[in-house]
Parts: sequence; C-alpha cells; structure tokens
Amino acid sequence: MQPDCKPDLSGESSAANRCLSALSPAAASLLRRHLTTCMLREGTVLWAPGSSGAGVYFPISGLMSIGCVLTNGECVEVGSIGREACAGGVLNFSESGFPTMGAVQVGGDFARIPGAEFLRAASESEEVKMLLTFARDWISMQAQQLAACNAIHSADRRFCRWLVQSSRRMETTTLHATQESIASLLGIRRTTVTFIAQTLQQNGIIEYRRGKITIVDVEGLQAAACDCCNAIDRRYWPSTRLSQRSHAPQA
Repeated sequence: MQPDCKPDLSGESSAANRCLSALSPAAASLLRRHLTTCMLREGTVLWAPGSSGAGVYFPISGLMSIGCVLTNGECVEVGSIGREACAGGVLNFSESGFPTMGAVQVGGDFARIPGAEFLRAASESEEVKMLLTFARDWISMQAQQLAACNAIHSADRRFCRWLVQSSRRMETTTLHATQESIASLLGIRRTTVTFIAQTLQQNGIIEYRRGKITIVDVEGLQAAACDCCNAIDRRYWPSTRLSQRSHAPQA
C-alpha cells in the first residue's frame, strides 16, 4: 500500500531536496506537476524486492535506506539517501528484479513521483535523464564502498561512519533512529550498538536518549569513524553532479 501523500501545490517543500532545486525550471516542472509530499515514519517500507514499479522518493527532511535482502530474510544496508539524491523502484532495480528494498531509516518529509511519470520526464528532458543516471551511480558507489567497509573495519568505526554520513546527507546533527534499526543495517548485534553508543556518550561525542542521537563533537566523531566516511564525499552527490552539468557552458 502506498503512503498517503498530498499534492505539492506550492513546490516549496520539494525544493528543499537538493536534486530538485538543482534542476532548471523547465526540467523541474516536468517532475513537480506529478509530485506529492508525505510525512513518513521510521520503518515505512517504500518498495519491496521485485517491486520495480514503485515510485521515486526525494527526501526533504528524512533519510532512506536501501538494503539487500538475504535469503534468511535479513536486510543489510547497501546505501542511504538524504536530501542529496533520490531513489525508488525504477532507479534501483534491474530487469531481473535484484532483491533490494527501500525503507525510511529516519522519519521525515518526502516528495514522491510515480515511477512511470519519472521515466516519462526522463525521456523528455536531458537533465532528468542525467538525474536518473547520477542517482543510480550514487547507489552503486555506496554499495561498493560499503562492501569493503563491512569486510575490513570494526563495528565501532562503521557505526561512527554511519552517523557522519547520515548527518551530512540530512544536513543536521540530530538523528532519530533506534538501536535496533542501526544494528540491522550495519549487520551487528543490538548489544554492540548499545555499547558503542554508551562509549561515545561517555567520551562526550554524542548524546543518546530514546532513539534520538545528537552529535555533540563533530570532529571527534569523524576521527572515530573509518576513512570510508570521506571516500565518496559531496563531489559525488547526484545533486552536486547535476548542478555542475546543468550550469556548465553549452558547446
């Protein structure tokens, strides 16, 4: 069942997504005429494995997680999407229906467009087509980086990396996420997340209360994270690449 969304009549809320704001007025209008906005809670499933017809979501104040569903039913994160990008069934599925799923990791506002309308706009606008390509590239880059990160780095450094990257993509130092959800995404035990969070809090790096994580010492958190948190930075964000291409001089 699709979330209950309302028409984005003013366009002001969807403009908070960096990809939408990076588009030219002409390209943006192709999407905005079909956009609706939703307030979605943590854990909301946006698309399930095989649901290639699902809509495309543009986070405004929330955070999406894209996970790979294993044969035992567990889901491990292969990428996250904040205001810098968009994601959805038509962007993150191949013809063979690769078993990924999208869910809300941090609740907030999202703009949504039906997948068919997004593809139609991509066929009419080179900018929207670039957005589609950049969004797919972004997930692919994250998946490759996380594969290496999960194989080499310790749980505490990966936890800090997740906090740093999530904070950057949401552009806030306050995140609402439960220990259970973070543990599931990182593929570690909840008790491990609890221990790591307590240690970081004792060291004055974060404050954690009832599913609310506040980053107190940004530099300290970055120092505690693995170097993967800077491996794919803002230069690779779809919104950055789109802005550079959209405003590049035409030959």
